[in-house]
Amino acid sequence: MRTFIFTALWKIFYVIFMLIIFLFLLLLVLCKPFLPPLKYYQLAHYVGKIWGRITIITTGSKVKITGKEFIPNGIPICFIGNHQNLFDIPALLGYIGRPIGFIAKKELSRIPILGQWMRQMPSLFIDRENPRQALEVFKQAAEIIKQGQPLVIFPEGGRSGTPLMRKFHRGSLKLPQMANATIVPFAIDGSWKIMDEKTFIHPAEIKITILPPISPQDPIYQDNKLLANYLESIISENLSAYKSQNTHFE
Repeated sequence: MRTFIFTALWKIFYVIFMLIIFLFLLLLVLCKPFLPPLKYYQLAHYVGKIWGRITIITTGSKVKITGKEFIPNGIPICFIGNHQNLFDIPALLGYIGRPIGFIAKKELSRIPILGQWMRQMPSLFIDRENPRQALEVFKQAAEIIKQGQPLVIFPEGGRSGTPLMRKFHRGSLKLPQMANATIVPFAIDGSWKIMDEKTFIHPAEIKITILPPISPQDPIYQDNKLLANYLESIISENLSAYKSQNTHFE
């Protein structure tokens, strides 16, 4: 009963909060013609950071992030990591400390306010059932990364909803390669606990671990099979579920 009441109150608060965010979104869009792209992305990130932190904190959750020293400066980068829950997005926005956008499933673009807000970061939405559209999105995303705006991609192709990790889609790794970007792997753990299958909200401890980067000069960078296997390995090693077992599920 306590969880039900907490969830109901949180959802009421969140509707009001998102309406306030929508006002900031309108102001941001009005400023867009007068700002250089990177400055605009930084402003969007600042508001996104506030949104992300408030979203996480109001669920009663906490975030611990380590390894930020591994994030390079002054070069194109692409973040690649696992995806446990929808709350991964506010956790990363709120705590990673860099302006970031996302490569996300097209379904997210249909969520009122959130979809419009993500476009401003910028984020791009992909239809995984349409290879031609996916390639065009990757071309646009590669240009954004080359301009100096990092993007995040989740190679699992969707949220696992569990502490375990799905197999990576190798095609996702084409994005950093197209941009000749350094890959910054990360592991996010614990976010799957925040919202259960009945959409009840539960406080959780989220751990984000930034891992050593992989540059285009590294031998495995151009070998998608080796690269995918390596990324799966180092990311899973930093998930609590794999510290006691070494089994992926698909």
